[in-house]
Amino acid sequence: MHFCLHFLKAVQSVWGRRSKIGLLGNAIDVESTEWLGEISGVGAGSDSFYEYLVKSYILFGDTAYLEMFEQSYDQIRKYLRRGREQCNSGTGPYPYYANGNMHDGRTMTNWIDSLSAAWPGILVLAGQSLDEAVCNHLIFFAIWVKFGLLPERFDLHRLEPVLSFYPLRPELAESTYLLYQATKNPFYLHVGRTMLQSINKYTRSR
Repeated sequence: MHFCLHFLKAVQSVWGRRSKIGLLGNAIDVESTEWLGEISGVGAGSDSFYEYLVKSYILFGDTAYLEMFEQSYDQIRKYLRRGREQCNSGTGPYPYYANGNMHDGRTMTNWIDSLSAAWPGILVLAGQSLDEAVCNHLIFFAIWVKFGLLPERFDLHRLEPVLSFYPLRPELAESTYLLYQATKNPFYLHVGRTMLQSINKYTRSR
């Protein structure tokens, strides 16, 4: 219980420093509490915060964590989501989550990173739109299929890797597992098998 209270206090301290539009940056000085990075997104520097909010709610049962996540998700959708309103219908660009400025939401980079592949699974665990999770997951799997592994960063405008290495990150695998558990769609078994075969082919050492 003592740990839970300290952990919640730390989380609320970061949460309390969100911008006026409700977004967080991606790096903070733990001593001065000043933001060192003002890029807001669902990938590197941010993904674990949202993941821990949802998983802490599941583990501890404290609705404060879920409420923080739900408020964050509303602002992320409002300021960082790009593309058409509906994932699987309508016209316009395929939707994705951009890296934006925490103060006004303007796009800061044209790339997404492999850590943001955790986002579909986070949406599943949080009980958010399953269609949104399915849609977001497909972006990362399409990139995986194109290159055989998931680049650390991928430029969505130029359609090429920015950083080409793959350090065995588990985020896409976890999202795939959670989507299979939520849907029982055998497509996700195919995704998992494809990933495992690629990892054995390209990264396994003898």
